[in-house]
Order: sequence, then C-alpha cells, then structure tokens
Amino acid sequence: MKQLYYALLLLTSMLWAGNFVAGKFMVGHASPFVLTELRWMLAVLILAFIVYYQERSFKIPKEAILPLMMMGLTGIIFFNVFLYLALEHTSADTVGLLSTLNPISIAVMSFIFLREKLTFRQMIAMFISLAGVFIVLTNGQFDDIWSHTAFNIGDIYMLIAVLVWGGYSVAGKIAMKYVSPYMSTFWSGIFGSLFLLPFTAKEMISIQGPLSFWTAVAYTVVGSTVLAMVFWNIGVHHIGGTTSGMFLNFNPLFTAIFAYFLLGETLGVSQFIGAIMIILGVLSFTRNVETKSIPIHEKLRL
Repeated sequence: MKQLYYALLLLTSMLWAGNFVAGKFMVGHASPFVLTELRWMLAVLILAFIVYYQERSFKIPKEAILPLMMMGLTGIIFFNVFLYLALEHTSADTVGLLSTLNPISIAVMSFIFLREKLTFRQMIAMFISLAGVFIVLTNGQFDDIWSHTAFNIGDIYMLIAVLVWGGYSVAGKIAMKYVSPYMSTFWSGIFGSLFLLPFTAKEMISIQGPLSFWTAVAYTVVGSTVLAMVFWNIGVHHIGGTTSGMFLNFNPLFTAIFAYFLLGETLGVSQFIGAIMIILGVLSFTRNVETKSIPIHEKLRL
C-alpha cells in the first residue's frame, strides 16, 4: 500500500514543479499582485468545500488569527509576488532549483524566531547548498564577478521568496497549535486575498489573456494548489513528514523536464553542477531529521 502513497507524493512533486512552468505562461499578462490575487481567490473557493468536508466548520480560535494573518502576508502575498517577479526575469529551471532551499530557509528562520537547534552537519550542508547557489547565480563565472554583472535579478527575487517562505513556515508552526493544516491554508489564503483586494480589484475586472494564460491559471489553482495540498497531506499522514519531504528533491528534475518540453529551456554545465551541489546539500541537511508531522504550509511549493 505504501507504493500508492509514494506515487501520490511523486505526483505532488510533479504538480509543484509544473507550477513554475505554468507561471511562465502567466507573467506578462498581469502584475504579480494580480496573479497572486487571481490564484488564491479562486483556490480559496475550492478549498472551502474541502475544509468544510474535513472540519464541518470554518471557525478558528482568536489565538490563531494573528499567525494566520502573518501567513497570509508572507506566504500568500510576498512569496507569490516575488515568485512571479522571478519568473519575469529568469528561467523556470532556476526558479525550481532555488526553491529546493526552502527546507533550509525554514530551519534557519525556526532557529532565529523559535530557537530550534541547528546541528553542525546541517551547517556544513547549508554551506554546500549555498556554494551551489553561488555557482548557479554566477553561471560559474568567478574570474571577475563584481565587474560583469553575472547576477540575474530574477534569481535574487527567488532567493527573497525562499527567505519569505521560511517566515511563512514559522507563522504556520504557531498557527498549527490551534488549527489543522487544511484550515491554516484556507484562512491564510483568505487573509492574503483580502489584504491584496484593495490594490488589485480594478485590474482584476479588466484582466485579459490568451488561452494559454487561463489554462496556466486553472492549473495553478486546481493542480499545484488544491490537488497538491490534498495529496501531500495524505502522504504525510500515512508515511510521515520526513520521508515525504525527500520527494521534494524531485522538483528540480520535473521542472527541468517540463521547462525543456514546454519552454525550450536547458541547463548549462555550471547550472547542472550547482544543481547537484544544492540537492546534495539539502539531502544532507534533511537526512535523519525526525518530525512528527509536517503540515502543508511548511512544504507547499506555491
């Protein structure tokens, strides 16, 4: 029976990887703020049915309101906005690759704000991953790095998104003391959408785009948000968060495959070497880390 749950987790990784490629079809047709609003406004409508089926209620304790609002600001608004900004300037391959740093960002932010421990091995693993990031960001051009602007602004935006995700996860850990994973995702989506609405309402009314744009929107709402959330929770429930988290290392592979066939993107030699270093570092960082249960907001590749 475990093979079924492994298959669902592999499918989840594919859905999240596809989100970066779908984003490429969306950017340019609306601002990052409007794209974020459109995605989560529609996702919340679908999530409402799932939450009510699971919980039979939408009520949340008052203690959860502030951390849920912080989740809405960080993970729903700022993460998605910086993600779409990144996709405007860099490749889906690179965005998918840098997103693998999310577990490290979560651990660092948890160390800073929640006083959770970091081991020496994890620190070494972080150094290996960051060295890989440096190779990716500079395309392996180290000779005169400060004079030839090797850095791509899109890569920087994605690194900011990764840092924001760590803060989102810290807020999520606090919120999860009072509400379920489904409820936290639902309400953070509501708060994020409401915060954005005054700034996006006018443009939302007049938004237009080709069929590819609306197909990508439908995919991000149904595939990489709702279905991925459900499949991830099933996998975590049956085989645990630590084992489930290992499947996230397939994200760059699936992103590269989708980007190659749908966008014509390819990884250069230096990017490939950097990718190997990042993934090895993340694997070492997360190896033998025991967790009781990792809620959807801690690993969800929005």
